[in-house]
Amino acid sequence: MSTRSDVESAVEGAVEVIACATCGGAERDAEGRTKGEQLFAELRAARGDASRVSVSSVRCLWACKNRCTVHVRGPGRFGYVIGQLEPTGEHARAVLDYALLYAESAEGTVPFRQVPQPLKGHFVCRIPKPSDTAPPERAEPSAED
Repeated sequence: MSTRSDVESAVEGAVEVIACATCGGAERDAEGRTKGEQLFAELRAARGDASRVSVSSVRCLWACKNRCTVHVRGPGRFGYVIGQLEPTGEHARAVLDYALLYAESAEGTVPFRQVPQPLKGHFVCRIPKPSDTAPPERAEPSAED
């Protein structure tokens, strides 16, 4: 969860692509990397000078049935988990192209017709914007309290 200082310190319009490093843990390449680590490397290589997009990894996104998985997020925007990706340059480029379109959107919504073809059908879930979540309802104290 972002704190106010996290949002204030973030570059306006900045977008993060976070790859799950442990995806496909048992399936490793000749260098011993998981599919998630391979995808992370492909994302970093394909990123080039896309300064509005940062690429990082996290140990696990808990989307194991949808591996390889990334989370695309930005301050004040919906977040998206995209899964069943291959650790290829094609999928990495598609994720970064999507992230650039996402960066241009005020709320993080990209029209379906603009979503890069390799990502269509790969969206796992949409995460609400922080402003869209309601405060938890307070339970009235019971007579036993």
